[in-house]
Amino acid sequence: MEVNHHNRSVQDLHQEIAQLREQNKKLLLFHSSKQEIQRSYDELLLKLNTESETYTHTILDNMGDSVFVKDEKSRLLLVNNAFCEMFGMSRKDIIGKTLAEDVAEHEKEAFLKIDSEVLKSGIENINEETLTINGGEQRVISTRKSRFIDASGEKYIIGAIRDITVNKNAEKALLRSESELRELNITKDKLFSIIGHDLRSPFNNILTLSNLMEDAIEEGKVSLLAEYVGLIKTTSTSTLSLLENLLTWSKSQKDKANLQKDKLNIKDLLDEVQEFIQHMATTKNIIIKEPFLDTVEVFSDEKMLKTILRNLLSNAVKFTKSGGSIHVSVTKNESVLEFKVSDTGIGMCEKTAKKLFDAETNKSCRGTANEMGSGFGLVLCKEFVEKLGGKIWVESEMGKGSDFKFWLPLLV
Repeated sequence: MEVNHHNRSVQDLHQEIAQLREQNKKLLLFHSSKQEIQRSYDELLLKLNTESETYTHTILDNMGDSVFVKDEKSRLLLVNNAFCEMFGMSRKDIIGKTLAEDVAEHEKEAFLKIDSEVLKSGIENINEETLTINGGEQRVISTRKSRFIDASGEKYIIGAIRDITVNKNAEKALLRSESELRELNITKDKLFSIIGHDLRSPFNNILTLSNLMEDAIEEGKVSLLAEYVGLIKTTSTSTLSLLENLLTWSKSQKDKANLQKDKLNIKDLLDEVQEFIQHMATTKNIIIKEPFLDTVEVFSDEKMLKTILRNLLSNAVKFTKSGGSIHVSVTKNESVLEFKVSDTGIGMCEKTAKKLFDAETNKSCRGTANEMGSGFGLVLCKEFVEKLGGKIWVESEMGKGSDFKFWLPLLV
């Protein structure tokens, strides 16, 4: 009985050992499987992270705007291709930098100030600013910056930059076009006013005088004919001058850069202009004195300069009473030539003088012999003087005559 009991105990022990070994195998297998699962999980997670990062970069790189992420010190952590292209730099030259050192000196402070404000307040900032990129090219950009705080409390700036240079240039061009359109409308209104009133009136005078001549011939009053012919000639001369001004000015509006500069002898030029005006002056018994001028030449546009002088002399005759005088002086002063057309006419107040050269405010006044005019000649003078690189102004007092002055550069 004892032997059998002993045998059973040994058998039980072997059986327990076998069971323990089996359990150990299972434990080892389970542990191995757990490691394999963890390894597979890690590999899957890495793959997902890599694919996610690639996917994110692909999206960012296909965006038209420049995108960036900065840390609390404004150092760039992430940028897309558009950002690199805008700054003309590679990622390795961008990442870790603030880029403040790569912008113009006057832009640095603003460049970092907005970053600091966004990080501090958390308020999104949208701002238009200029950016001088490598090579000195200046662009106009619209920048949007927002704050992001991660789970660990770290603050970041997420932003996007849009190049709006083309749009801004288009806006400026549109504003220029609007301004030019307003000027053209003023020009059109002025032309219609002149054509509708100032040109029609002298032609009516000529017709009236022609009828008076016919009556004088029929009535045998030959002595009146000389007076009527003189008036017709004066009216025709002033009307022709106005028409020439209109044609010259209209051409100048179409081609604002049309200058033909040559070396001009001032004395010869003045003699020609004064000869043109002489009949008008003689009719009103006004003396045109010999010009005061140095022997000098100027490099300028002959037609424009003649137009300026002709208009100033015509204006002087118009507002000078019978028995008065007009004289022209020209003086050389360093690199400019100063012209002065003086008269002993009726003069004007300061308020009127300020309006003379502006097409919008200049109002025509009748001359001392009731001559008609448009006021257009002085507007044309100002435009031509400025086109030739000079400046024009008037000095006058009521009842004491006027001095119209302008200067032109000698050689430019």
